[in-house]
Amino acid sequence: MPGRVVLVIVSLCALAGVLGLYLGSRPALTETQVIEAGAALYVEETGGSATDCAAVPGRNDVWIEVRCGETGALRTYLFDRSGMLIRHREEIGT
Repeated sequence: MPGRVVLVIVSLCALAGVLGLYLGSRPALTETQVIEAGAALYVEETGGSATDCAAVPGRNDVWIEVRCGETGALRTYLFDRSGMLIRHREEIGT
């Protein structure tokens, strides 16, 4: 095998090893952490209480829905599997 081919194979294997170690060493995000983050957003935006929030499983790209408030003034925070806020919905009315 030519030396260049061996060098490319060794480089790719080393890169895969480094990426595997990096991704494997990150702490796993828990559902509790995501729910607390959604409740903190609600408290920051409205001044309400974190106890006004509850979470339900999401669908498709949404991992967790954090619903805060009361009927007529409900805010829903949608999070993906990485814990990123996908979007925020506000339902005002009856």
